[in-house]
Amino acid sequence: MMKLSLRRGLMGLIMGMTLAGCSGNDHGNMNMSAAGSSMQPIKVELSWSPEEVTAGSKVSFKAVVTQEGKPVDDAKEVMFEITDTADKSKKIEIEGKGDGDGAYVGENTFEEAGKFTVISHVTARTQHSMPSKELVVQP
Repeated sequence: MMKLSLRRGLMGLIMGMTLAGCSGNDHGNMNMSAAGSSMQPIKVELSWSPEEVTAGSKVSFKAVVTQEGKPVDDAKEVMFEITDTADKSKKIEIEGKGDGDGAYVGENTFEEAGKFTVISHVTARTQHSMPSKELVVQP
């Protein structure tokens, strides 16, 4: 009776270890072999030109996307969301177009002076980043 119990216990232990070993290897290989995947976060630097904006002037928005210090040129989506801080219902969205070396750009002309929040929405390599900055448009 004792031999049978010991035998079953050993068989269960061996099967459990075998199954655990297989499932651990599958997950490791899947994560490591996915093309373009990395555990490092994407970084987004948001800027615009000219830095000092006046009403009626054209502004070029730029989001530079990197991962592990290298440019990310395969972002799925880059969009600049601009919201008037005095009236949140006044919002525009500008699509960012790839400009090389991880840079994505979009343009807008501000007709009126005011304060705005600029958020760059970047989706790349299974991640999403949304840095924001305040923009003051002078009269």
